[in-house]
Amino acid sequence: MTVTADAVIVGGGVIGASIAYHLAARGLRDVVVLERDRLGSGSTGKNAGGIRLQFSTEMNVRLSQRSLPRFEAFADELGIDPAFHQVGYLFLITREADVAPFERSLALWERLGVPAERLDAAAVHELFPEIVTEDVRFATFCAKDGYADPHSILQGYVSRARARGVRFLEDTPALAIEHDGGRVTGVRAEGERFATGLAIIASVAWAPEIARTAGVELPIRPLRRQIFVTERIAGFDRDFPLTIDFATGLYMHRESGGVLLGMADQNDGPGFDESVNWDFLPEVVERALARLPLLERAAIRTGWGGLYEDTPDKHPIVGQLAGVEGLVCAAGFSGHGVMHAPAIGELVAELVVDGRTSLDLTPLRASRFAEGATITEHNVI
Repeated sequence: MTVTADAVIVGGGVIGASIAYHLAARGLRDVVVLERDRLGSGSTGKNAGGIRLQFSTEMNVRLSQRSLPRFEAFADELGIDPAFHQVGYLFLITREADVAPFERSLALWERLGVPAERLDAAAVHELFPEIVTEDVRFATFCAKDGYADPHSILQGYVSRARARGVRFLEDTPALAIEHDGGRVTGVRAEGERFATGLAIIASVAWAPEIARTAGVELPIRPLRRQIFVTERIAGFDRDFPLTIDFATGLYMHRESGGVLLGMADQNDGPGFDESVNWDFLPEVVERALARLPLLERAAIRTGWGGLYEDTPDKHPIVGQLAGVEGLVCAAGFSGHGVMHAPAIGELVAELVVDGRTSLDLTPLRASRFAEGATITEHNVI
């Protein structure tokens, strides 16, 4: 069966939903979102929910500066409370190799108006008394940063997009982008074909697979990340900054009364395995206890695995893909899709409707890798 659509979005996570909402807000009513599983079941549903301004490149900072105010006003705009806890991000710098990059970041933030500050170990201890600070050379902290609930953010976009006529189809994997004469002609799903001149790839880690059906290669690879959550800890009930031990990649924030602990297993190679690796838990616990000793009183309540869609320079691929008119990409966010969803949805809608964007997306073009024009993000784990 063939169905017509003004636009077909491949991927029903927060990026796809934000694009759908913004397209509908700009007047496109016949928008279809295809999701291979359930809405938000991929990277969105496994995300820790971090939202921050503290990036090392101007592009990522600009995307955050456009997105963060939208989270602050999310309930007013979308009608759902995103549970945005603006407790700040605290980056702990312990290695000499990270001193200069973060000093450069501080200079960038000052130039761009990011209200981040440099803290010595004594100031870190005052801000977060329970953590070990003896090895901390310095830290950076921005009180505007924090974390939110990815599911609520997704539902906000989905509900408002549906109210404007967007169709979200679950359990409907896109099988191929159809094209003829260098133009998109449709998107084929199992048992159904959508005739359209506009296909938007927002399928995160699976983006290369669908792009390949249109003859386009995307340098995006899936990397598993591990998260564990503790039970409530007696005597430790107050909130605290989302804290990143940058040398080890361990991060933590309050979660459901306990503490969320996230870290990458450096022995993991690229792949689509999203299972939780309980054999990795002892290493996470060891790192966590070294930084926050009171966790010795905590039991692990649950854990899960999820995928980063990683690019070589830790920046997304956003924009029209060369060679196939009407094929647009918004993928490869390297773990930052949820926090940049408001800006990306708005910018992609501008690109589609106006043919130009209010923020120059040229640095995020897919061809930058072949051109040697990458912009590497340092402040990632």
